Amino acid sequence: MDRLVVKAPSGTYTVSFGPAIWREAAQLASAYSQVLVVSDTNVAPLYAERLPFQVLELWPGEESKSLEMVAALVDDWARRGLDRFSLVIALGGGVIGDLVGFAASIYRRGIDYVQIPTTLVAQVDSGIGGKTGVNTAWGKNLVGTFYQPRAVFVDPSVLETLPEREITGGLGEVLKYGVVQDGKLFAQVSRDISAFYQLDLEVAAPVIRRCVEIKAEIVAADERDLGLRHILNHGHTFGHALERAGGFSFYHHGEAVLLGMLLEARLAHLLRLLSREDLVKIEAGLRRVPLEYRFSHLDKGEVLSALQQDKKNKQGRISFILPRQIGSVEEVLLSLEEVEEYWDEVIRA
Repeated sequence: MDRLVVKAPSGTYTVSFGPAIWREAAQLASAYSQVLVVSDTNVAPLYAERLPFQVLELWPGEESKSLEMVAALVDDWARRGLDRFSLVIALGGGVIGDLVGFAASIYRRGIDYVQIPTTLVAQVDSGIGGKTGVNTAWGKNLVGTFYQPRAVFVDPSVLETLPEREITGGLGEVLKYGVVQDGKLFAQVSRDISAFYQLDLEVAAPVIRRCVEIKAEIVAADERDLGLRHILNHGHTFGHALERAGGFSFYHHGEAVLLGMLLEARLAHLLRLLSREDLVKIEAGLRRVPLEYRFSHLDKGEVLSALQQDKKNKQGRISFILPRQIGSVEEVLLSLEEVEEYWDEVIRA
């Protein structure tokens, strides 16, 4: 089995890849006093039977990423008698992983959890690195912890059950890794977009592994998002604002990241950070993903208000991770007035 080690300062763990991960996950879990799989009503009927443990099914979607759901989860775990030597397995996409990881980090002051990500977004990004959290009315992932999983298990073949929209969203995070760290990856994925929709694992599986490898290196260097890890926020400042302006229901996370990457590349060019040549390459690469790249429907006031509430903001200024070239980015802090000044050019058709 193919494995990769994440050496986070708070703990080292293994990411395992391939169809044999189900047996390995069950083996690891057998050492615990009690094991509970937490999934959602979309994923559990497809994959929960591969794990010989009790299952709790939640309602899918961002609405479940709430403090109310965290309270319901820990109450359920207490009723089941989960103790400090129990294990919870997050089986699902980013919502399940973020929610279960956060609940595990606070239940009995912390119990072990395992990630088995079943979406492309979660396999390449949110399932790795220990960021947990839930949304509030004031912003996305506003309440959360850094809490590393005991292990992560990635089976790329489960992507065959994803709807096309989930592949589209996942490609947002994949292309992000290319822009921030690996220009060759960006070029390859841009060229091979159709392979992901056809679930060509000879193409997709190595790309997933490469994204995890990049994420592992960054987490090892900056677990708590105080420096280098900021680069992974590329596309997310505008992306999170679009999600919030859409009530967390109009856009899926990865779709918002794709759109955010386009807006932030344009902003970088307007600020004279990014060459016209690289802007054209980024736009062309992103537009190969089948998504409606239009912004005329956006309420400017709602987006700007959401930007003001972004948890990454510093000293009243909005934090953007903008590309200098494909494969290299930097943080730029802008006032709301500066963002508004460039707004019309940024959202051009």
